[in-house]
Amino acid sequence: MRILSETVAWIKDPDSLKIFWIDGMAGFGKTSISKTVCAQARADNEIILGGSFFCSRSTGVAVQRDIRCVIPTFAQLLARDSVDFRLALAETIHDDIQHKEVSVQVELLLRTPLSTLKDSGTPILFVIDALDECGGVTTDGMLDDTKCHAVVTDMLEALVGLAQSEPKLPIKFLVTSRPETQIRDTYISNNMLSQILRLHTVDATEVDADIRCYISKTLDTKLSSQPKLRACIMDSDIENLVRLCDDLFIVAATAIAHTFSVGTAAAVSKFKKLLNISRTGLTDRVAAPLDRMY
Repeated sequence: MRILSETVAWIKDPDSLKIFWIDGMAGFGKTSISKTVCAQARADNEIILGGSFFCSRSTGVAVQRDIRCVIPTFAQLLARDSVDFRLALAETIHDDIQHKEVSVQVELLLRTPLSTLKDSGTPILFVIDALDECGGVTTDGMLDDTKCHAVVTDMLEALVGLAQSEPKLPIKFLVTSRPETQIRDTYISNNMLSQILRLHTVDATEVDADIRCYISKTLDTKLSSQPKLRACIMDSDIENLVRLCDDLFIVAATAIAHTFSVGTAAAVSKFKKLLNISRTGLTDRVAAPLDRMY
């Protein structure tokens, strides 16, 4: 997958820009990319996964909608893996840091303790996925959308400032989001300061190839202990699913989740049934409301 190989190359290149913004509408595969990059970073001895934060309004977990939790989460995760960072962090952290201005969080929880790792040659990757998903329904102590959007803007400006003022720090920030105003109107959209990939500009043939690869590798992994079951899913079945996805990663991810929703034993029958229902049931008339919605 070209996008993944280019992202890993960006992480490892000490001369590349420190921020990479992947911008795309719903269903274009931003979260699939983020999860795969995180998995590859964990398995790669030449990369340190400093931390990841997957924002979400749909999980029901309030912390995933609270932008104030992003930087403290990064600090906590990196402190688990780096003794030097942990000792430096102990000197700067204090009570109620989660509710301080995000610029203060970046200063005390990242910039200052990260200075101890300046001479490290290994890139430290931080991933923020679906940044536009922060905010939502206000509950006790949560920010409403307006306040949350302001904090998102402040955080991006602080991260760009960190990247520009500390060129020797081996840090990389991968950010994915929809092109929302509070994100698009910050310095992250300046291609002199950030590497930018707009997913809607990627050729459809390449998207199909990536979806095909995602489906095949996921099936191989999940059915690795049952090769006979895996052999029952033919290349033609995968091609039919790729066609049904219509360049949307979210369709492939949902199909795979459905296929393995009750375990591997029923996976093949659920996969085949899904294709059969889709072929006979998803007529132009039935799909029209979905087309209008998108």
